[in-house]
Amino acid sequence: MVYDRGRYMAEKSYRIWLIIVGVLFSFTLPPTWAGDTVDQILNGIQERYKPPGGLVLTYRREVKTKTMSMLGSRVKGDLASGKIFVLPPALLRVEQDKPRKETLLTDGESLWWIIPEEKIVHQYSSDQFGQELRIIADLWQAPSRLKKRFHITALKDEKKNVFILKMVPSPPWEQVDRILVHVSADFALNVLEMVSPLGTTTTFYFDAIEPAQLTSKSFRFVVPDGFKVVHE
Repeated sequence: MVYDRGRYMAEKSYRIWLIIVGVLFSFTLPPTWAGDTVDQILNGIQERYKPPGGLVLTYRREVKTKTMSMLGSRVKGDLASGKIFVLPPALLRVEQDKPRKETLLTDGESLWWIIPEEKIVHQYSSDQFGQELRIIADLWQAPSRLKKRFHITALKDEKKNVFILKMVPSPPWEQVDRILVHVSADFALNVLEMVSPLGTTTTFYFDAIEPAQLTSKSFRFVVPDGFKVVHE
């Protein structure tokens, strides 16, 4: 057998290149964490945000289609901002300020969508309350209750030093394929992404989450004079 130094060096270089790629790849992919880490993160969120009077969340919301997401940061999606008031387990009120004032609230019996600019109120039954918004209220539930409704895995983004909870509805939802919740190392809730089966992503950026003094009265609604009610 004739020793071929050139071939030997080529094979050695190739093996070294494979090792380097393997190391880099291991840092690129976020590792999946064990089930107890999921409980630890959910318990951490609950422990951080547990005032009996509920919470007020200052948010920015962006909606991007799959095509828009492929174009990256060059394209801005549908933008909105405002505040969300949450009183667990099921009361929620969204006060949108931009691009126009709108209110969406549930009082436990009905879902109301109020559009002051048009003087219209849409009324839905409570069981039609959008699951994609209900998840914001659900996050403050006990981990055992959440795990009955979602298959949850935990990832860690080493570069940003955040955990990402991947929540897949079980049984599946028609409008939502998966939910990604970004949580900092001290269990602060930063971002919530909802991805539809068609790839449209609705992202909530939470600029502040603060304790509030809410009661069930905070979610009662009386139709203002001059508004038309549309029963859906």
